[in-house]
Amino acid sequence: MVSRKKAAGKARKAAKAMAREEAEEVQHRSNNESMTSGQQQSLTSQMLQLQICGNASPHDTTITCRHGFDHLSEKDICFQYANAFREAYNYKNRQDCDANLSSCLIAAHKATILDKFAEVGKDSAKMEIVTSYFLSNGTQYILEGNDDSARICTVFARWFEQCTAVGLHKTQALINRVKIDDANNPSDIHTLVKFLRERIPCKCLDIGNTKK
Repeated sequence: MVSRKKAAGKARKAAKAMAREEAEEVQHRSNNESMTSGQQQSLTSQMLQLQICGNASPHDTTITCRHGFDHLSEKDICFQYANAFREAYNYKNRQDCDANLSSCLIAAHKATILDKFAEVGKDSAKMEIVTSYFLSNGTQYILEGNDDSARICTVFARWFEQCTAVGLHKTQALINRVKIDDANNPSDIHTLVKFLRERIPCKCLDIGNTKK
């Protein structure tokens, strides 16, 4: 027959073992939650990086107005060029911290228009489609309150306008870099909105429809 003292000792050991298992389970669950949270935050960060001036907004089926931009297939060369240019710009911007705006734009231009997408740069209609793509993106970002992404889209639209004027329409001799720099001014959102408003056919950025 087991004595009362031995029985009490076994009960204490069992209770300690159970408490230790519960503590380990709580710790394990906490670690899993932290890992999941970290993975979600990392994925979110990557998606935000990829969607900077990307194709998320224009291809969102919940958006009723595309601000003058006709939906393009992802296989369309204009769509591919717009995204290739954006990626080349972002790559130059990340690789060279000292690079200014013009350097990044020129690097992106050389990395894309001179080879695979040469036909886009030689066709004013295609260049207008690319410009419209970024105008649409910029407008939607303004409406969503994402001024930084709207600004870079506007810079791209300005750049393509200038390239078309110089290289195809021959209406000016040189690219006006001052106008491009003005579009990148973070303290002047009103000029940014005005630029977009004057180039989109809809009234989404009319006074009263936006707080800008």
